[in-house]
Amino acid sequence: MRDDQGEELKSVDAAKEEAVAVLGEILRYRGASFGTTRAYSVIVTDADGQTVVSVTAAVSHHPPEGRSLVESPQ
Repeated sequence: MRDDQGEELKSVDAAKEEAVAVLGEILRYRGASFGTTRAYSVIVTDADGQTVVSVTAAVSHHPPEGRSLVESPQ
């Protein structure tokens, strides 16, 4: 999904906050299909199309490096 209208943000920090908020909304409404999609990203660009910030949420059956998956106690 692409937003061609855009929104002018005051700073990189504001862009990060907006990207995280938008990604949270996507996950909230599309969460049921998260496993089939595997990843969602929000990429914020400037007026020239250069990336300012990118935020990604991904699902995997493998833990991040240095971590382990732990089952919940029964």
